[in-house]
Amino acid sequence: MRADVNDDEGAGAWAGAECRDGTGALASLFFSEQLDDIARAKAICAGCPLREPCFEVARDRREPYGVWGGRLFFKGKVLAVKRPRGRPPKVARPEVAALSA
Repeated sequence: MRADVNDDEGAGAWAGAECRDGTGALASLFFSEQLDDIARAKAICAGCPLREPCFEVARDRREPYGVWGGRLFFKGKVLAVKRPRGRPPKVARPEVAALSA
């Protein structure tokens, strides 16, 4: 049985998540509309051992927005890629790597 984020016995398991810094400073990164922030949040999730459980919990709770388990939720649906507003650029933008702590 999978422990939910809010369960007392599951709280210790979530302490090892890459996004849990204890201050909540990364919350704005995981709920940003900016494409570079979304890419950085996904990069942080890429190395997290709790990536799949995080995604499953978010899907079960029907999270409306944010990066959860390395996937972007937008209006309750999982998007592969968020398109920027306006016309596509003529030259592709470079990928953004996660910052090392």
